[in-house]
Amino acid sequence: MNNLLGWILFILIAHSILYYTFGTPNWFGTALLATVVWAVVLYGIRYFVRDRNKERV
Repeated sequence: MNNLLGWILFILIAHSILYYTFGTPNWFGTALLATVVWAVVLYGIRYFVRDRNKERV
């Protein structure tokens, strides 16, 4: 869990820098929204991988 939260924090920082550099008017809101999308994707992958591992055991 902590590793995934670390990745999400890293993605938030990277998106914040990206959208601030691009000059997006609402850069933090845009970065937060993009991070939420990636967080859902990462949690979905984690859920799928754990579910597949349980089937194999």
